[in-house]
Amino acid sequence: MSARKGGCIILLDVPPSSSITIDGITRVTPNVKSQPQGFNGGLFIVNKIISSSEQDTPLHLLVVRAGKETSNHHPGGSLPVGFVLLPDSTDDWVCARRYDPQTEEISNEPLDEVTTRNLMNAITEEGGVLRKYAMSYNQFMGDEKNITSWKERTSLVDGLFLCHQHGLGHGDKIVPSSYNTSCDDDDGNASLPNSETKKPINTVIDGTSVSYPNIPCIDPTISARLLTRHAGTKAYISNLDPSVRTWLLSGGACNLLTNTQINTGSCEEYIWNDILRTHYNGAGCEKRDDFFLADIQLAFVLFLFLECQSSLEHWRDAVSMSSLSINSERSLMHKSTFILQLLPTLYAQLSCIEADFFHETEYSSGESNFLIGALKRLCDACDTLSEATEINNRIKGMSMKLQKLASNRFHVNISSSSAPDLTDCDIDMTTDAYATECGGDNTVQLGPIDDDDEIEDEDGPVIVPSSEVEASISRSSMECLQAKKYQTLVLNQDYEQYRADYPLLFAAIAPQEDVVMTCARVLDAGNDVSLVREAAAYLEQVEACRR
Repeated sequence: MSARKGGCIILLDVPPSSSITIDGITRVTPNVKSQPQGFNGGLFIVNKIISSSEQDTPLHLLVVRAGKETSNHHPGGSLPVGFVLLPDSTDDWVCARRYDPQTEEISNEPLDEVTTRNLMNAITEEGGVLRKYAMSYNQFMGDEKNITSWKERTSLVDGLFLCHQHGLGHGDKIVPSSYNTSCDDDDGNASLPNSETKKPINTVIDGTSVSYPNIPCIDPTISARLLTRHAGTKAYISNLDPSVRTWLLSGGACNLLTNTQINTGSCEEYIWNDILRTHYNGAGCEKRDDFFLADIQLAFVLFLFLECQSSLEHWRDAVSMSSLSINSERSLMHKSTFILQLLPTLYAQLSCIEADFFHETEYSSGESNFLIGALKRLCDACDTLSEATEINNRIKGMSMKLQKLASNRFHVNISSSSAPDLTDCDIDMTTDAYATECGGDNTVQLGPIDDDDEIEDEDGPVIVPSSEVEASISRSSMECLQAKKYQTLVLNQDYEQYRADYPLLFAAIAPQEDVVMTCARVLDAGNDVSLVREAAAYLEQVEACRR
């Protein structure tokens, strides 16, 4: 075997018209007629894949969507699946997989050693029958700019992060996942791979779904009712101490706290520190910011190429929480290293998605979604830096670059000089859970809300003003007084002689009811046997005799 350099991807029996994506570049497999003799199905080979030390690319991501020719000769097929490739920079490596017709996916099981060795001999040896069918990594990527773009989008997603945060390693198969409340643990957090979960016996796990922690997005300028309609916020605050929950939902205005953990900083700063300390502390304090940003990078590429709904939600919420934590120049300077990495990451991410992304209701609900609000809040904080230091100038320059991209590519204004126009916006509360601020008076524009949705979502905590509580108590007292007067008039001396004979019946009389109405209600409900007997006896022995 001749010496080879770098990694090699081999896919066997791949159906025609299958989409194969490596590091963000997609190509479609040819038809079977162009395959070598002896292969019933498709064969796909990419070799000379660069290692991390050569190109400073910590992660390679292989995504395969098995194709299926439709009646109109358009490609169709199953959901995409991915493979994490984290090769050792000192060794050659092979990722060899076969298409499984039962699952209609690329199998998670590697090819056996003998088959892999024979294939590699046919690929690498001089005169090998498969040599001419192999495509190099640089040929597949097409342009050096594509490699650079992938590196910018995944610069922090390395083996240490994937192992600690998601339990993933080289060659692991990942499949799309969606938000599922049944997967939450007792603390309201999405179960991570290293958590102990009960799995069915003799069940083959063909791939791993990437899970994320619940990320709250608590904006003090938005009402508590709207905040708790956001899934991540609702799950997060449901497991907090009541005093902490009240403090967060009131925007730090409540002074009822006795918790020693909250003695400095704002609500946003507390959430930032709590999320990073709880969920991104696997490799020590110095890695918290890097791991959190790496999760933002990973979530975006999995959303983009695996069509993963939970990854989209995590990416959106993580960006929003980051912008909320920068509520002052002091907090921005404290996170300057993180911001200097976040802004280029967002620029690289937004540069590779469709131009109508912010106009798709499923993703973002136009300019009324809080992802645009988060980007605007982030740029506002960067543009208002006062000192003309080197770091501040770099941050301002990156912010201006991001604003220009949003304006030119998406026709969305996230600059600090203007507010979004809400004239033609349709706010999708079930998707984004946020309203958009208008002007400087902190008023909130609300879109139409279905009555059914409002009933379903009102189980979250709500801060009620004391004036409303007092008014409610006053109304209740007045109603009780009126009910007593009514019962005094209805239950006159004619009925007093029957109280001792039918004590349960008279005790069950509700306000605005007489005895006959109570009997009808009790007999119709039929819940209490003794009460039903008394009601029937009263009607038979008393009311019947009156008539």
